[in-house]
Amino acid sequence: MINRRAKRSARTLTEAERRRVAALRSQIEAEKPEILAKARAFKKAHAAAAARLHDAFLLLRAERRSRGISLAELRDKTGIGRSALSRLENDPDANPTITTLARVAEALGKQIVIQLVEKAEK
Repeated sequence: MINRRAKRSARTLTEAERRRVAALRSQIEAEKPEILAKARAFKKAHAAAAARLHDAFLLLRAERRSRGISLAELRDKTGIGRSALSRLENDPDANPTITTLARVAEALGKQIVIQLVEKAEK
């Protein structure tokens, strides 16, 4: 067996390169609060969208239960595994596709309707 090691090479930066690196680091530090604020806003929007998807699956679960359909029966109608269906119904971090939602809705005699509406101003 051959024992290989990565070669390490180090190069000393010139004074101009050190100044450039320092300037870039200070620029990053100056922009960091704005970047973090944008990231938090994106994360909040993503969490809200994920919650709406989970709510849609909760509605589908309620419909399935009201019709007395088991997960095994739903599996047979959709072709989606029973464990995957259970995870989609119960895991708040599940990330179903619109196609998956539509397949489950179709199996329950429903359809998914997507609407674009104006955002409520804060």
